[in-house]
Amino acid sequence: MLYPPRKYRMISPLVTISGPLSPTNIDFIKGTGCRKIVSIGGGFLHPDVMPHVKKNQMEVVYYPFPDCSQVNEVQDSLSRVHNQVLHLAKSGSRVHIVGDVSLADVACLVGALRKSQGWALGDALAEAVDISDSVEISDMLNAINNFEPAHPSSQFNLGE
Repeated sequence: MLYPPRKYRMISPLVTISGPLSPTNIDFIKGTGCRKIVSIGGGFLHPDVMPHVKKNQMEVVYYPFPDCSQVNEVQDSLSRVHNQVLHLAKSGSRVHIVGDVSLADVACLVGALRKSQGWALGDALAEAVDISDSVEISDMLNAINNFEPAHPSSQFNLGE
């Protein structure tokens, strides 16, 4: 039996997101064709998960992500992770992004991704709010609003 992770969501055919992973989630993630896991912020992979990741020949990259109230640090982190996801998607890799329990870090990233895809700001913010369980969303919304993609004129394709 396959078990999707908490708050699993397909952002595009090549990008999915969720809250923290458990060992039982790895077969589900692998079944989607994903071989790359990007863990951000509090989305550390539990030590029990890593043997399953390695057994399934998947890769994990971790990016620290500050609290959304740290404006400059958030913008740097968003740019770094955004560029990594863009690079992986352009190469055709399926990517699963894992965040902390509140998903505030992932919601912030998804808002930035949507913004760089040319979504209206209100729609990108609405999706971020829908994803996040965070009670304090004003800092997250400001971070997305302030995010400027490195190449705003070239909207990228996430496999859509």
